[in-house]
Amino acid sequence: MLTLTQVWGAVLIFVCCPLIGAAPLTLGLVRLLSGKNLAHLGTGNVGVSAAFYHGGTVAGVASVLAEAGKGIAAVLLAQHYFPLDPTWQVVALIALVMGRYWVAKGAGTTNVIWGFVVYDPITVALGLGLSFLGFTLVRQKRQGRTLALILAAVITALRHSQEGTRILAVVCLCTLLGWIYQKMPDDLDMPATEARVESQRLFGFFQGDRALLSLEKPLPETKAGGKAAALSQLKAWGYPVPRGYVLAAGDDPTALIAITQPSPQQPVIVRSSAIGEDGVEASAAGQYLSLGNLTSQEELAAAITRCLNSYNAPAAVQYRRDRNLPEGTMAVLVQQQIPGVYSGVAFSRDPIARTGDAVVIEALPGGADQVVSGQRTPESYQVIIQPDDLPDDLTDPDSWLQPQALDLAVEGQGSAPARLIQQVAFLARHLEARCRLPQDVEWTFDGQQLWLLQSRPITTLYPLWTRKIAAEVIPGVIRPLTWSINRPLTCGVWGEIFTLVLGRRAKGLDFETTATLHHGRAYFNASLLGDIFLRMGLPPESLEFLTRGAKFSKPPWQTTVRNLPGLWRLAQREFRLVKILRRSPTLFHPTLERTGSATCR
Repeated sequence: MLTLTQVWGAVLIFVCCPLIGAAPLTLGLVRLLSGKNLAHLGTGNVGVSAAFYHGGTVAGVASVLAEAGKGIAAVLLAQHYFPLDPTWQVVALIALVMGRYWVAKGAGTTNVIWGFVVYDPITVALGLGLSFLGFTLVRQKRQGRTLALILAAVITALRHSQEGTRILAVVCLCTLLGWIYQKMPDDLDMPATEARVESQRLFGFFQGDRALLSLEKPLPETKAGGKAAALSQLKAWGYPVPRGYVLAAGDDPTALIAITQPSPQQPVIVRSSAIGEDGVEASAAGQYLSLGNLTSQEELAAAITRCLNSYNAPAAVQYRRDRNLPEGTMAVLVQQQIPGVYSGVAFSRDPIARTGDAVVIEALPGGADQVVSGQRTPESYQVIIQPDDLPDDLTDPDSWLQPQALDLAVEGQGSAPARLIQQVAFLARHLEARCRLPQDVEWTFDGQQLWLLQSRPITTLYPLWTRKIAAEVIPGVIRPLTWSINRPLTCGVWGEIFTLVLGRRAKGLDFETTATLHHGRAYFNASLLGDIFLRMGLPPESLEFLTRGAKFSKPPWQTTVRNLPGLWRLAQREFRLVKILRRSPTLFHPTLERTGSATCR
């Protein structure tokens, strides 16, 4: 039998706890701190996740504290009137969750978690720990939440097997939450947020799905393709790259299309970013599609499809076959399209003369598509930049900006301002110094800002041949007959060594071009060796180390770990060779005896 005090307590629980849950604290805090009305945003879910999603970190944290306080208050109220019957504490949480869902439009997860911390901290600790382990296997939020509810009921049953009413109450609470999860969408599952729309209004779209990769941080080529990976690295270095996002190969473009809002005032451009594109020896320039001036979601969807399909176009397939390039996949880069006042391309070294200190620039009034399309003859300029003209610290994000005191001579006449041509030339040579390779640069100027649209190695300068290693390994003049024997041996040994070390990463490498004979002297293919070094994860200055003897920085430990299997395979081959020679001491005796006998005669 319940005492009068307990009856009064039960009434308070069934009346006050739903009211506590219905209190619009999260709605009010978000509106106060961010000016947003959660009831009119996203899914209409006035929950903690929506507070973080739409209101930001401060509003989210404040909402967590408020909802946690609700759950703790409900449990403490039940403890006060029923100190010896913990079942009522669960009943109080059930009442609170009902008010939270039906009135305040929230799921009540935060209320229950913090209420359970006061009610049964051991169960919470065990449940969270096991849920975390389970989530690492499931990797899906919805299934992870279901697992947490099941664990809460199971752990309670195991710890309090003699208390049937307590177990029943916990099962009812978990069932109620599971039912609410099915009925109520989560704003964190949405592809976008109003807050991010406003914060990136100048761009027009933003990242809201795991499949979309931002240029705001360096991206791996294996996911983003060569072009996007290069641009993300340049942006991380501080160069003026327009904002953009990448649809990784094989991902569904629906989320990207849904959150993009192209318009005549804010057009976007879709660009190919194939795996292996913009490499040292093959750029794939003109092989894949780039489609600009997209002003609607329908145009964007069609452009993404055409861009993806261009990877399997006959001309692109033949291009890869002719250069022995491995088959890969196509990622898509979607960027803000810059309305160019002047646009063009720049070569940090003259790709025709292949000598000298001149930066060659082609420019035209208007957008970049006019220059790369070849439909109009561009204005041509040359700017001489000496090595001493570059700043000492290339890592300074603003060092690409040309000092006003530096007056560079401009050869050529046209409508483009001389100061703009000087700045473009300085940027091109700065990129060459930073990337340690001559660069083919695509740029545009919007009237106020110079933008870098693309930068890749000048493939017509490659392959580069060097005597740096050959002079030590194969010194002196070599006769053609000797070279006919030496070259297959050299190429074969190098090919076998690096194939063992690289494994699948060696696909597409032509080791037959490792060495050549020029005027009776051996040269090694520095471009090939540089590509090998890069595939091994060694520093990008490896090519300059081979050609000019530049300093070679220490590779990161992750690179060493990644190459350990290949190095172990190479070591095993070496050990087997030694064992074979030791086990067969007379292997070469017949040949040596015949040679010795012939010599004596």
